[in-house]
Amino acid sequence: MYHFVNIKFKNSFMKRVLKTFILLSAIVSFISCVSSKKFKESEAQNQQLQTDLGSCKTSLTNQTADASKKIDVLNTQVSSLSAQNAAMTPQIAEYKKLKSEHQAEIDRLNASLAAKGTSVDEIREKVIAGFSQLADSGIAVTMFNGFLYVDLPETLLFKEGSAVLNKKSGATLSPFASVLNQYPRVNIYVIGHTDTAKIHNATFKDNWSLSTERANSVVRILRDSYHVDPARLLAAGRSKYSPIASNETKEGRTSNRRIEIIIDPNFRGLWVEAMVE
Repeated sequence: MYHFVNIKFKNSFMKRVLKTFILLSAIVSFISCVSSKKFKESEAQNQQLQTDLGSCKTSLTNQTADASKKIDVLNTQVSSLSAQNAAMTPQIAEYKKLKSEHQAEIDRLNASLAAKGTSVDEIREKVIAGFSQLADSGIAVTMFNGFLYVDLPETLLFKEGSAVLNKKSGATLSPFASVLNQYPRVNIYVIGHTDTAKIHNATFKDNWSLSTERANSVVRILRDSYHVDPARLLAAGRSKYSPIASNETKEGRTSNRRIEIIIDPNFRGLWVEAMVE
């Protein structure tokens, strides 16, 4: 009886050992499979990293080469500019010298003009003061390129289509002539302007005739009534060809019908005198 039980026990134990061995074998096999899969994945990742690293190195090498080329180009440009700067240095010095000499001549001329009492700014202020009572009449006083421009509206001097000075002209021209006589060295250019409307009377053939004769009328009264030296006076007509406003509107045409008086300080003559002195 005992022997039989022992054999049975042994068989049972062997079965448990065998099952345990089979289970352990399965676990080892599973672990082995899992480890192999992870290893392969790690190998693939490592290979990809190596590839990416190689690409980065190649890109960095190319960028470094491009940067080096750009640096070479910039260095060449710097060298070229340095050479140009060196070549221009004597020219700059000469320019500064000429500028200094020119400024000295300008200062000398200004001193001469001041001594002779000829100042465009001063004339402008006196002209504006002389026209102060006519401030709302449309008179315009401007300066450009060393010349003083005075625009007198047609209504202050003439009837429309006429070159005969009206009664208002005395109040307009008298203070102006007084200023002109204070500066005997300046030249005075009187220019007539019209709009585009054709002349409808028998007195004038066209707008040229009207604009010119109006300028002549102003010159004559400056000479005869206000004793402005005629050698300083010049009369001209521009007809419709120098408008300051559109001729498409009534207001624009009114603005274009005007007498323009240009005051020329005669800088050329004064310059010659200053240089001779």
